[in-house]
Parts: sequence; C-alpha cells; structure tokens
Amino acid sequence: MRFKDVPLKPKLVVFIVVGVFLVLAVSTAVIIGTVTSQEEKLAYEKSIEMAENYANQFDARMKSNQAVARTLALTMAEYEASDREDAIDILENILEGNPSLIGVYLGYEPDAFDGRDRDYVNTSGHDATGRFVPYCNKIEGSLAVEPLVHYDSSDYYQLPKATGMDILTEPYFYEGIFMMSYDSPIFKDGEFAGIAGVDVPLKYVDEVASNIRTFDTGYAFMVSNTGIFLSHPTQKDWIGKKNLSDFDAKGIKIAAEDIQQGIGGHIEVKDPTTGKTVIMFYEPVETGDSAFVLVVPKEEMLAGVADLRDRLLIISAISILFMAALAYMIARSITKPIDEIVDDFRNIAQDAVKGKLDVRANTDVEIDFREIPSGLNEILRAVIVPIRETMRVTNALVKGELKERVTVDVQGEFRDLGNTLDKFSETLNRIIDDSNAVLTAFQNNDFKRHILVHGHGDFKLLTDGIEETRMALDLVTAQRRAAEKALLDYAMELERSNKLKEEMERVINNSPVIVFLWKYEPGWPAEFVSENIARLGYEVEDFTSNKVFYEDIVHPEDLEKMHEELARNVESGCDFYTSEYRILTKSGEVRWVDERTFIQKDERDEVRLQGIILDITEHKKAEEVLLQIEEIHKKEIHHRIKNNLQVISTLLYLESGNFNDVRVVEAFKESQHRVKSMALVHEKLYQSEDMVSVDFADYIQELSNYLFQSYLVGSGKISLRFDVDNVFLGMDTAVPLGIIINELVSNSLKHAFSEGEDGEIYIQLHRNRRDLPSYRENYKNAEDQVAKCEKSDCTGISSIQGKNKVVDGLTLIVRDDGKGFPEGLDFRNTDSLGLQLVTALVDQINGSIELDTSRGTGFIIIFQELKYKPGV
Repeated sequence: MRFKDVPLKPKLVVFIVVGVFLVLAVSTAVIIGTVTSQEEKLAYEKSIEMAENYANQFDARMKSNQAVARTLALTMAEYEASDREDAIDILENILEGNPSLIGVYLGYEPDAFDGRDRDYVNTSGHDATGRFVPYCNKIEGSLAVEPLVHYDSSDYYQLPKATGMDILTEPYFYEGIFMMSYDSPIFKDGEFAGIAGVDVPLKYVDEVASNIRTFDTGYAFMVSNTGIFLSHPTQKDWIGKKNLSDFDAKGIKIAAEDIQQGIGGHIEVKDPTTGKTVIMFYEPVETGDSAFVLVVPKEEMLAGVADLRDRLLIISAISILFMAALAYMIARSITKPIDEIVDDFRNIAQDAVKGKLDVRANTDVEIDFREIPSGLNEILRAVIVPIRETMRVTNALVKGELKERVTVDVQGEFRDLGNTLDKFSETLNRIIDDSNAVLTAFQNNDFKRHILVHGHGDFKLLTDGIEETRMALDLVTAQRRAAEKALLDYAMELERSNKLKEEMERVINNSPVIVFLWKYEPGWPAEFVSENIARLGYEVEDFTSNKVFYEDIVHPEDLEKMHEELARNVESGCDFYTSEYRILTKSGEVRWVDERTFIQKDERDEVRLQGIILDITEHKKAEEVLLQIEEIHKKEIHHRIKNNLQVISTLLYLESGNFNDVRVVEAFKESQHRVKSMALVHEKLYQSEDMVSVDFADYIQELSNYLFQSYLVGSGKISLRFDVDNVFLGMDTAVPLGIIINELVSNSLKHAFSEGEDGEIYIQLHRNRRDLPSYRENYKNAEDQVAKCEKSDCTGISSIQGKNKVVDGLTLIVRDDGKGFPEGLDFRNTDSLGLQLVTALVDQINGSIELDTSRGTGFIIIFQELKYKPGV
C-alpha cells in the first residue's frame, strides 16, 4: 500500500508521534551525549590530575636527593682543608641526616684530593691505588665505610667525567638492594677532580605506589624511562626485571615509547594481570627519569556515566507514549467532519463522470468546513458554460471554418481557451503561406529564402524540416563553390612554391654554407645535402647513396666530442645548438667548420638533425696568430712591471740612506719588502707557462728566504719550516696573499725573538676539505680551538671573522714560537700599518683570520681564491 492511500487519521497520529519522537530522541541524545561526555571528561581529568599529583610528589623527592649530590659536589669543590677523615665525617653526617638515602660517596682522580694517595693504600675508604674513594652506606643496616668499586668502567663515574654534567643512573641491584644513583662532577680550577654521589633505595617507591588506590580496584606502579618496573602492588617479581616493552599489547608499547621520551598521556588496554579493560594514565617524573602509572578499570571509572544515561532514556520513553495518546485524540476530532464531506464529494464526482453536471454538494456541515461544499458548487456552475462554448467552436474548426470565434464572455483560463482556438487558426494559415514561399524559391535555385514562421509541436517538425533542407542545400552549394576556388588557389601556390624552391636551391648552392639533413643513427646517414658539398670534393650522391656517412668526414680526434655534444642535447630536449670541429675533405685536407644544428622530433619520437656548416678555417688561423701576439704582450707587460717594481725597491733603498731616524729607515725598508713581494709575483707570472697562475709554493720559499736575508738572519738560530701544498694561484689572489705573508714573517723576525734566542718560523698552506682544515699534527680545526678556549675561560684565541663559515678554499698559517703576542692588544685595531694591511687584504680575498697565542704567535687565515678576470 502506498503512503498516500493511508487514511488521514493514522497519518496524523503517525506524523505527530514521529515528530515528537524525533524531537525527544534528538534532544535526549544531545542531553545524554553532553552530560555523559562531561561526566566522562571529568572522570578522565580526575584520574589525570591524580597521576600528575603523585608524579609531582615523587619528582619532589627525587629533586631533594639530587640536590644532596649536587650540594656535596659544590662543597667539595670549595673544600680547601684536604682532610680525608674530615671529608668522611661529612659523608657520614649527610647519610645520618637523610634517612631516605642508603649511601653517600666521593670518588677522586689520582692525587686530585691532596696529592697523597700513596700514603692511604688499602685504608678505610681507599683501595689498592690509594685514591680517595670513600663509600658510606647502610646496606647491612649499620653505617659502614668502604671504597668504591668499578669506577674505572662504570657509568656512575665515567659519565660525569666525560660530560661534565650531573647524571642519574638506570635502576640496578647492588648487594641485593634495588637502587638508583645521583652523581655530580667536582671541578677544581676548571679541571675535573672527581664525583660526588648518593644512592637512593627504590623500596620506598614500591611501598608508596603499591598503597595507592583509586575507585574500587584501581592501582598504581612506577617504571623507569626505559620501561623497567620500579614497583607493582601484586607482581613483586617484576620489579627491576620486567619491562613494559615485554608485553605484546600495542597500547602498552605506545605508552612505553611516550615514557621513554618523557611524554605523559593515557591509553585504553586490557590489564595483563586482571584481564579487565582499563585506562592506564602515565605521567613523567622528570628528575628521576621515571614515570608514575595509574591503572583504573574503565567500567568503574564510567559507572556514574552509564547510570545517568539509563535514567534519561526511561524519561524519554515515557514522554513518547504520552504524546502518542494525545495525537490519537487530536486526529479523531479533525477527521470525522472531513469524512462526511469526502463522502458527499464522492457522490458528486460519480455523477460528473456520467455527465450529470447539474448536481450540487450538501452545505449543511460544520461551520469550519462549510466553505468547501459551497466552493464546489460555484466551480460546477462556472465550468458548464465555457465547456459548451468550446465544443461549438471546435466543431466549426473541424469543418474548416477558421474564422469562427468564441462569443461567450468568460474569464481566466476559459478565456485563454477561446483565444487559443483563435490563434490556432491564424498560425496554421501563416505556416502554410510561408512554407509555400520557401518551396517556390527552391524551384528557382534560391536557397537563401529561409522559414520565417516556425510552428510548434508537429507543425514545428514540418517547418524545421523545410528549414534544415534549405540549409543543407545552401551549404552544399557554398562548399562546391569554395572547393572550386581552393583548387585554383592551390594550383597558383604550387607554381609559386616550385619557383621559390628553385631560387632557394640556387642561393644555397652559390653560398659558402652547406646544408645537411641526417638521421640520428649510427654513422649519421644523410637524407639530404646541398649541391655545394662539392666545395669539399664530395658529390651529393656520395651521401644520398650511403657510400659516405656524415661521421666519415669528421676528424677522428673531434668525433668523440661531437657524439657527446649531440647525445647531451638530444637527451636534454634541446632544439638548437652550435659546435666547432674539424672535417676532412675528399682529398684529406683538414678544415675547421662552424655547425648550427636543429634537432627535430616527429610524433613517433624519431630524431632528425638539420644543420648548416660554414668553413671557418681562415678565421681559426687568425685567432691563433692573435693568441700568440697576446701571449707575447702579456710576458712583456709582466716583465716590465717586475722591472719597474725592482726600480722602485732600489729607489726606496737608496732614499732610506738619506735619513738617520731608525723608524723612518725601518718604514722605507718595510715598503721595500712590500714592493719586492709584488715584483716577485710578476716575475713568477713571467716565468709561468700560462701567464695566469703562480707556483705559490716556490713563491713562498723565495719570498721567505729574501726576508731572512734582509733581516740578516743567517746564524742558524732562527729556522724556517715549510708545509706547503703544490698550489697555483692567480694574480688577484697571489699579490695580496704575498703582502700578507711578507707582513707576518717580517713581524716575527722583528718582534718574536730576543737577540741571540733560538726559534722557528712555520709557514703552512693547504687546500681545505668541505669541513674546516685539520692543520696536520700541530692544530685542531678552528672551531675546536674556540670551543676549548670558551670552556677554560681563556683569551688566547681572538674572535674569528665569519665564525662557522665553511668554504671551499685554502688555509694559510704563519706561526713562530717566540715570546708571543702582547696580551690585551687587539690585532685588528692597532697603529701598526702592517697588521692593518693584513686585516684589509684578508677581507679583499674573502677570507677570515684568527690569532692563536696558545704557543708563541700564530695567524690562521682561511680564504677563497679569487677568479682572475682579464681586461677587455
């Protein structure tokens, strides 16, 4: 049965009940969801807060124990008495004053306490080495003093020594007691001297955690960050032995990973001890590297939520039943008068079907429904008149009387019905007249006269069919005319193309450019070659018949380069490239050519190469002559610059003889050395093969020997040591670097050594790796030097320009083992012209400089080689 066939009364009852049910169900669901969600959230928050509180309590205890070890380390760092018995008394007092500790100890490096280890061999708190390693403990119940054991290999000693930081050991068993140790390093004068530590038994952790209860059967335990059980209320054999990662449950493994990373949270999992579904809350105990875990059965935690949900469901069901009864009463009061009216309408409809339109509805009904039968009666009266008039006019149209019109004065759609009959006649006449006009034009081959009057329905099929026929005939006619015109145009264009082709062939064959079209296949077989290939002694048919491949005419020494260039450009998707190489004429003569190649790909990805080659042999010969001339000019320029600089050096030397002031004479001498360093660069360039780079290893030795001779260092007391790579540098780098070496070596010779004192000047030049240089056996990298200096609060190494900047370049070290650089003097801000020049020139070569005073005076310069840019 369809729903619309169901009586009104059941529908009203269903609509009201269903509507009320949906409203109550949605509102109840929202209320239950909101309330239960809040209750569940409160239960989770309560459990999380409880876990956090207990974790904080254990964290506070762990912090107090850690503070004992740290305070002891600080006390011993300031302890100046060096009395071993007094120090042991301090340990005993700490142990007595902190009942939560089971042991307190000190561990010193050999002779680090008072330098008297040999006097205390095997005494109380000492082992066979005599080192001061007292361990005060209450492991046996009473206080005892023993020496520490395994300190040479165990983490409790070695980790603070290696890291210089406080540590907390993993839980472990010692003498049958499960414990953890807090250890702090002892530093004296910035050097590691030993450790101070305390042992914390974990028995009290198990006692406290095992007594915690929540809800009815909830319990708590603790684990270390690595997942080892520190306590458990029932499974005591798990303590110190079992790990959370031993369980197969996925949720427990996730919790173990969070605990290891110091993250709190909660998971839902099946309890491996009870088999119940539980919520496991875990919170980190930061200071103790452990976590507090609270386990709560889910059904106990959410018991209040389930009870509240059941009560709300019962209230909602009672409300739905009450509204169903009320809906039935409302529906009965509405449908009774409607049923009476429907019966009367049914009778009228049966008479109307039989053609009896004079019957009328009973108007003696309830006042609220009286308008319904009255309205029906008015409708019946209004329908009779237009129906009869329409029948009259329709009969006239059937007889072909298209001028007949509706004469009855009616309104609304009945008036529209009459107008429609009138329009039907008029439209039919217009369609017939317009179609006849189009068909008449067809007979005269006129296909431009189109349908002006389009009908509707079946008439539209007629008019559209005529119009489509006209358009098809018009299109065929237009296409025929266009085809005739296109054939004429193509014939004319073909004639012009043939003439242009003949003219282009004449131009190409008379030009110096040879055109090729060859396949990208082994040997490069040619599909086309212009006739002026005869310039090279070949015929066109030599290539088109495959007697000669294009590869055959390429010079054997250039063939591999051409293969690589072509393959690279084809694979990269390049459309065009140029190349210069040598070819062989048919007579064997070698000619240079410039090739312009276009790479073409068809829809099947087959590659063809279209290119032109131009003979540039004479151009190449001219280039070689120009290069030889330029080479001669360069050598002459460097030779003249070197001679001029030597003249300047001589003039400075001669001019210095006119002065008696030592400082003036020294200034002339320094200027002379600087000019000499630049002249030496141009001399080396003049002697080099490429006129661009200088053999800098040879240059450094010659410049240094010159300076030693200039400062009259020949007695052998001051030696010169080199460690220089085979490095070639351009003039832009060699000139400033030569002046830098000149200034640094001169400073060492003038200021580093007292008269008669032995010494050594060391010069090192190496190319760097991607990381900073190792400086061989003498130095660690610059970052290590700075880090060591920061830890020891020294000021031996100045700040580095561009610190942490790693580049591909070179490292220059100039060091002497003399009296050292003056303390408190910033070498970047001095009145010395030499050091000002060094700093400025280091910036010029994109370098950084640092001063190392750890042993004598050393300058470490890391720089990049500047690329030489020849003038135009």
